[in-house]
Amino acid sequence: MATHNNSDEPLQELKHDAVPGYLKAFVIAFAVMGLYLAILLITTPGPAKGHHGDGEKSHATEGKH
Repeated sequence: MATHNNSDEPLQELKHDAVPGYLKAFVIAFAVMGLYLAILLITTPGPAKGHHGDGEKSHATEGKH
């Protein structure tokens, strides 16, 4: 069980200085991933199909002929 410290000590916070270049790298990586996803979605042929597919027999009628 967690215990509460009721003293008047402020909470300690772990901080570090920002490293230059990480924001630029993040933006570039995010843009590349977005472009890759867009290319995949645009070049994929046909509409998305559900689990059972369109026009296929259902599981309930498969065994009956």
